[in-house]
Amino acid sequence: MAKKQLPQYQCKSCGDSFSRWAGKCPSCGEWNQIEEVTNTSSGRFDSPTQQKPKDRKYTDPKSIGSVVSDAHIRTSTGFSELDLVLGGGIVPGSLVLVGGEPGVGKSTLVLEIAKNIAGEGKVLYISGEESASQIGLRAKRMGVHSDNILLSSEVYAENISQMISDLNPKVVFIDSIQTILKESLVNQAGTITQLRESSQIFLETAKRTSVPIFLIGHITKEGQIAGPKVLEHLVDTVLYFEGDRFNYYRILRAVKNRFGAVGDTAIFEMVFGGLKEVLDRHRLFISPESEERSGSVLSSVMEGSRAISVEVQALVTKSSYGQARRMAEGLDNRRVILLSAVLEKYLGFPLSESDIFSNLAGGLSIDEPSLDLAIAASIASSFKDKPVAREIGFLGEVGLSGEVRSVGQISLRLKELAGIGISKVYIPQGNFKEVEGVFPSLELTPVKHLQELGF
Repeated sequence: MAKKQLPQYQCKSCGDSFSRWAGKCPSCGEWNQIEEVTNTSSGRFDSPTQQKPKDRKYTDPKSIGSVVSDAHIRTSTGFSELDLVLGGGIVPGSLVLVGGEPGVGKSTLVLEIAKNIAGEGKVLYISGEESASQIGLRAKRMGVHSDNILLSSEVYAENISQMISDLNPKVVFIDSIQTILKESLVNQAGTITQLRESSQIFLETAKRTSVPIFLIGHITKEGQIAGPKVLEHLVDTVLYFEGDRFNYYRILRAVKNRFGAVGDTAIFEMVFGGLKEVLDRHRLFISPESEERSGSVLSSVMEGSRAISVEVQALVTKSSYGQARRMAEGLDNRRVILLSAVLEKYLGFPLSESDIFSNLAGGLSIDEPSLDLAIAASIASSFKDKPVAREIGFLGEVGLSGEVRSVGQISLRLKELAGIGISKVYIPQGNFKEVEGVFPSLELTPVKHLQELGF
């Protein structure tokens, strides 16, 4: 008598499996995310690209010195900044996940990349959300007329895998992975089981054919790619496309990259004809006006392998309520609260009676301790209504006792500040010997404590 299969349940949010249903997931704490899944008898070997263990012969191992690197055959996306984010271009056989909120421009971005690559060979665009006519309308607006861009509305992963093997395109775009189905499963598209099995098929196809595949993923209300524990662990690179739908600028950030640095960013401007690459970042993150204003100071942060100049702004006003407010945009609100307490204790500022609003100009979001000194200086400047000269920069982490601690990659940060016309920089005492005499155009002032800033 055949053994009866017990029902299996899986959380749509985190992907963990359970033997019974529950209203709240024990692993991630999400409510109403656990659903019953179908357990197929064939298991993970349903993939057309796999053989069963008894028929499979292992691949002979090679010495690491004999492995030939394929870094020299990367494909350019047509955007120099995006190539830098990817680590130098698109790696053959890589699986890249691009996530973003609805309407942020993910489909526009991949169509721009397709337009740039179409001159080198065929590009396969799989759309499970839009019809070919809808994509054609966008392509007409963007000026895309290449016959090398092939459109398909196929939604079954096995058929897409076979299509890739037959056509052997230069690159494949799948928009979106939440609409793709594995035919042997009865689960709905977008469930954890379908995401895992479909992505596994595409991963095997990319490695077997050496065709790079881009997967477009949706963002949940918590700001994560739907099915994060499934998709992000399978793919080689994860790119987040950030930005307000009602703003013109978009930021593409690498949060995982097996072929390059993590944290690098590319900035695009949304125009009528598509996306335009922004090469001059200074006009976005630093106000062009040379007028000195209280509460505005300059600093530098690391985004992946590059340093970026930023403008930290603060507004300190008398509180209209019983409890003073602390609000931050683009900065860690907890750091602002901590630094305001340090300023009150060691510099004697009565900030408990004032509201503090802190902002990182240009819409950039950074959570880096090296901005502590700049945040503290901007708060002190606004409270005293004492403008800081535009030729002065601030770098350093601030401790709970007001001491200024060293920061990493100080040379890259100072080089960036010198490039935008900064002539004087307050840096931690611990970094001074490392860069003393290296930058003749900069007057470096080492500080040990906030009290040495002179506010």
